[in-house]
Amino acid sequence: MIRPAAALICAAMTMSASLASAEPILKPHKYYGPIPQSALALRIGMLGGAENTEMIDFLDGRLQPPFEALSDDFGNGLAIDIGYMHKPHPRFGFRVNGTYTALRSTGSGTFVPQSVNPGDSLLTAVSYSRNFDVDLMVIELSGVYYFADASVKDFQTYAGGGFTFGFPHEKFKEDRIDQDTGLPYGDPIDLDEWGFSAGVHAVLGLLYYVSNQFGISAEGRLQLMEGRFDQLQTPNEVGDLENVNFVIDYTGFYATLGFIWAF
Repeated sequence: MIRPAAALICAAMTMSASLASAEPILKPHKYYGPIPQSALALRIGMLGGAENTEMIDFLDGRLQPPFEALSDDFGNGLAIDIGYMHKPHPRFGFRVNGTYTALRSTGSGTFVPQSVNPGDSLLTAVSYSRNFDVDLMVIELSGVYYFADASVKDFQTYAGGGFTFGFPHEKFKEDRIDQDTGLPYGDPIDLDEWGFSAGVHAVLGLLYYVSNQFGISAEGRLQLMEGRFDQLQTPNEVGDLENVNFVIDYTGFYATLGFIWAF
């Protein structure tokens, strides 16, 4: 009876030592520390919805059949965000966000220039190519509400809104070619101007911190803002040049994705 008992005791001791040296099934959670109140953000995305339809409709509407125009509006423009956030309270904060967006509009077609004198014969058909490019810089001042406290490896949604101040650099260029000779017709039109616009915006976003300092940001913003372009001149009914201006609609939706550094 002594030998079986001794064997059982030895087996129990061996199993206990083996279990003591094995890795635990659940690893202990790493403590990251608190997430700082301030953060910088870098995001890249697109702006969709901005339009230049008033200028396009006016210029294309001056063409008479059988001549036609092919025009493309801004479409989606590349957007780059740089932002600063500060949270004086776990659920409330404010931020300053700067965005650069490249908007490009093109047009091409054929037309017959109007004669300065009504008695002149019709001029030759002229092909043209047109570009209206905008480098749009905006600064946004926002108040933000966070639906949950910030924590590592948890999603944190937020919503907010505020004021937008836009500084568009608008450039219009048109080249004309005489179809009979293939040579340039007149001087090219090359105009540019800086503008200022003010509007409002609303924002909805998502944060995910992988550590107490670094995270990922996904965001959508609705921007309501308009601008103007004032430098263009076109011939009137008697051939004299007259000043025309157009409303440029910078209302659109930003969709961006980027990184957060809290400090």
